[in-house]
Amino acid sequence: MIRRAHDRHTEMSASDPTPEEIRQRSEQIRQAWNPRERARRSGMKNVGWSPPVLSELDFPGYANDFDS
Repeated sequence: MIRRAHDRHTEMSASDPTPEEIRQRSEQIRQAWNPRERARRSGMKNVGWSPPVLSELDFPGYANDFDS
């Protein structure tokens, strides 16, 4: 969920982290991710094996078998 700042709350307070602190902490969190978590968060799909897809054009003479 994304929270949007209201105009009256756009000023940083002393307790807010700086952009650099946010970047550093985010990097620390990402370093703890295993490859599966990294793939999940990157949006990669879990792709398993699937058979190759072939066209009729891959088989010379195939269409001739069905000509009348």
